[in-house]
Amino acid sequence: MFLAIFIAAITGLFVGAGTGYLWRQAHVRQQLRQVLDVLETDEDREYISLPIISQLRRRAVFSQQQQYQLQQQLFSWQSLLEVAPIGYLQIDAENQVLWCNQSAKHLLQIQKWDSAQARLLLELVRSYELDRLINKTRSAQVASELVWQFHAGYHEGTSSRSIWLKASSIPLADGTIGVFVESQQERVDAATARERWLGDLAHEIRTPLTVIHLLAETLQSKVTPDLTRWASQILRETNRLIDLVQHFLELSQLESSATQHLQLVEVDFVKLINDVWHTLEPIAKQRQIEFIYQGPVQLMLKIDAARFTQAAINLFDNSLKYCPDRGHIWMDIQRWELELVTTNPPSTPPNRQVWIDLYDDGAGFTPTDLPYIFDRLYRGDVSRQRQPTSTSMIAQTTGSGLGLAIVRQIMLAHQGTIVADNHPTTGGAWFRISLPIS
Repeated sequence: MFLAIFIAAITGLFVGAGTGYLWRQAHVRQQLRQVLDVLETDEDREYISLPIISQLRRRAVFSQQQQYQLQQQLFSWQSLLEVAPIGYLQIDAENQVLWCNQSAKHLLQIQKWDSAQARLLLELVRSYELDRLINKTRSAQVASELVWQFHAGYHEGTSSRSIWLKASSIPLADGTIGVFVESQQERVDAATARERWLGDLAHEIRTPLTVIHLLAETLQSKVTPDLTRWASQILRETNRLIDLVQHFLELSQLESSATQHLQLVEVDFVKLINDVWHTLEPIAKQRQIEFIYQGPVQLMLKIDAARFTQAAINLFDNSLKYCPDRGHIWMDIQRWELELVTTNPPSTPPNRQVWIDLYDDGAGFTPTDLPYIFDRLYRGDVSRQRQPTSTSMIAQTTGSGLGLAIVRQIMLAHQGTIVADNHPTTGGAWFRISLPIS
């Protein structure tokens, strides 16, 4: 009896052990099958008759080959970027520099970066503008661009130098950001040299033009009646050239040292706009153009009154040129209280702004004109200009092409902005000005 019980117990143990072994084997095979299902490709289906271990070994070898190929590709791309004439940085989700090439090190003065040691971007590059660009790109998940003046060396106690750079950031996987950096200094230097040359040339031309103007005035009273109209034509063209030269000189002053040429005083901006419109109102009445103002009764701004009067005249003149007879010109003024963005470093935009919208119901800008509206010497499509009528006081003119360029420089000198577009409601030309309220 005891022997029978012992044999039954031993048999039960063996059966249980065998069953457990078979269950574990089935479980392992199931797990291996799941791994194969994940790794399996269309090319592997012809090897499905092989044992699971053999299939796994084959996939392991193939994965190693793929990993090697990817490493070779990565090495090739890094080698290519290393000698590229444009800088490149790769920043991870924690704003640590994963990799940068020699051009980026040179442009951004990165001296202590080691690929084996993670370092924050701001530890290597003291540029909060670049840091904000990267955070903006990561948050919005869209490519962004930035042109800024980078001050190198100031944080190390060495002689600092400034260089204009352009950064283009691209969102990558897992919060990583790729940033291309290139120098804009040559373009800035070339533009500065060109502006200086134009300013010097305009200054030299002004004296002989003044002499020609005096001679034309003298001739106008001395010549015979049949030649008077030719003398008058010379006088008109001379005046136009003098105005053109004066506009060039004003632009040079505003672009080189704008704040030094501003005389800031507290001005009622609404009264200034009304005074400018009253000056041009006789022209508007002849063509039955109505001016409609919407905004506060009074708005005190610290501005250069003479410069803003000049800007308002240029903007109203543009609207009057292209507005149809019996048309309308609107000006809307709104004040905005902007919340400061709590970032490190803190956001710099003013917390109070005024938005000024000037628009009409004319033909508006053409898509080809819009990008160049504020470029100097640019004249838009002549088909957009109003054709003069018999009752019109203003003849069709081409303009000097400097009026809107001067307006933009005046706004920039006041730490403001101006953009142009076609108004979504009227379809006419639309200028939006943004100014900080001191």
